[in-house]
Amino acid sequence: MELRRNGIDIYYIDESVYHPLSVVSAVRVPFLRPNPTSWDFVWQDYLDKATDWRKRLSREHGIRARAEIHTSEILARRGLFKKNRTNLTWQEGCAFVADAVGTLDFLPPYSVTTAYAAGDAQLMGHKGVKAALFALFQRIRKQCGNHTNGIMFFDDGHPEYIHHYRQATRYMPTGSSMGGWGDGATRNMPLDMFPKDANLKASDKSLFVQIADLAVVTARLKLHQERNELRAKRVRQGHHLLYDQFAKNVRNTAATGKRSDGIVAII
Repeated sequence: MELRRNGIDIYYIDESVYHPLSVVSAVRVPFLRPNPTSWDFVWQDYLDKATDWRKRLSREHGIRARAEIHTSEILARRGLFKKNRTNLTWQEGCAFVADAVGTLDFLPPYSVTTAYAAGDAQLMGHKGVKAALFALFQRIRKQCGNHTNGIMFFDDGHPEYIHHYRQATRYMPTGSSMGGWGDGATRNMPLDMFPKDANLKASDKSLFVQIADLAVVTARLKLHQERNELRAKRVRQGHHLLYDQFAKNVRNTAATGKRSDGIVAII
């Protein structure tokens, strides 16, 4: 496999499953980019920016500097996130998440992609989180195109996702926005631009996995509200509004034409 002209991107993936919704989000971070005479490793630049982002959140919200950003716990007043080992209040937790997602503009445009499956919705014969994953893989492949290679990290709580990834690198039938490919309704378009196996990453050691967690949990809360399934207490706190507060252009709104927020639905 030859290195493609635009270099390599790393995708960090997390999931949030809460019946009847299975939601997955990917955060794209550039790793290798061309310069006029050679190549630059740019991943460290984005990590430095993410580290500054995390330090600022700690200073301004009074949270422990090394505490993992676990969005569900923060919004549910769990995790002893504050520096004095107490929980954020409802208002403090919501304000923290809104600030965190709203200041991710150090990421490249269209960096966050989300897909979900609900109930018995199917893709490639798969349901639930597996269907959502394959929908996400299809969008990742489209984003890489013929110009960028990729590397993938999953939250280490789900090693079974590596099996799904391996399948997608060999066989991933994909439909056309024009209704077909001429030789059939779908065409096998695998993740053949990914040069190695998928990886597992401990979320408490990765700011980018934690950013994926921010995306997937806030997206799920928004989707639950759209389906009238979100508890009234969460609606009063405005949890369903947090996903829409992502920094401008960070969400991959090019991933779907049916929604304007970068969330891909499996119907």
